[in-house]
Order: sequence, then structure tokens, then C-alpha cells
Amino acid sequence: MIIGIGTKNPAKIKALTELLDQLGRKDDVKSFDVPSGVSAMPMSDSETRQGAINRARAVIRSDRSVTIGIGLEGGVSDLDGEMFLCNWGAAADRNGQVITAGGARILLPDQLADGVRSGHELGQVAERYTGEKNVSQHGGTIGFLTEGMVSRTEMFQHVLKLIDGLYQHINRKNHSPAGQSQTEED
Repeated sequence: MIIGIGTKNPAKIKALTELLDQLGRKDDVKSFDVPSGVSAMPMSDSETRQGAINRARAVIRSDRSVTIGIGLEGGVSDLDGEMFLCNWGAAADRNGQVITAGGARILLPDQLADGVRSGHELGQVAERYTGEKNVSQHGGTIGFLTEGMVSRTEMFQHVLKLIDGLYQHINRKNHSPAGQSQTEED
């Protein structure tokens, strides 16, 4: 199987390849530079999710050899006046099926939230905040906010696990007799 991922970001590619290794899967992975179709700094769960879906679908359209397209998108979302980091993932297959899942949420400190609200991308604000370059391609904002307890790669890996598990569940159910899941009583 060939899995395409709609990014050239090393942290996101690593999330997929490490997960496949952990699962003992030998799928080929191809990365694609495809547009998210949303703003550079998604400002809601809805926009962030749509960006992931758009990337997954774009991968499927980009290369006929790809079996499943993956899109991973990071953004922010306001909840009760506070801004949270959010992340979404999507998988699209050749049958038109799209599975999505959202991941961890963490409160952004006011300095980061204010920078994003003033129109800057979180990556730029995070670089000024930490004094580090290319934060989004390494541990990410989640990495420095959790003092290294959770990296951007791990955050996206969690979303990929949710998507893979749900994809397997739905497709197992759909392929059993009469589209029903089997029980111990069967």
C-alpha cells in the first residue's frame, strides 16, 4: 500500500512513518506539497479540520498510485475567550471515504494568543517567544508549552492512531455480512 501525506513538514512525516513502524507496517510513504485551502493560520476547529480534509483529498488527486491520502493540520481555536492550540487529521481513500479526528488542546499563553489575534502565524509568534528557529518543524508549540513532555510529532501521531483505528472499525463493520458487526452471539 502507498500512503501519501499532504506535507513536506518533517515533524508530520515523522509522525506517520514512526506510527507505521510501531504497528509493524511496511507501507510506502510519499510526501506531497499540497495546499490546505484554508488560511495560513487556521483560526477555528472547523477551519483546521477542513485544511486536513483538503490536504488528504489533494494527495489522492495528485498521484494515482496512492491508496490513502493523509492530511494533518494545526491551528487555534477560541473557547470562552481563551485561545487553544488545536490539531486535526484526515484520511481519504480511493472510494471517497474520509475519516477525521481531532487531537490535544492546550491553552496558549496570552503573549502567544495576542500575537495570533493580531494576525501573525503561531509559528512566527512561537519563534519570537522562544528565540528558536523553525519551531513548527521540530517539537512545535506543544513541545515547548509542555516542557518537552509532548512533541508535535507525538501530537499528530495520536490523531493518526485515532484515524487508523476508526478507519479499521468502520471498514470491518462495512465488510461483515449485511454490513453489521459480528458479536459473540453470532
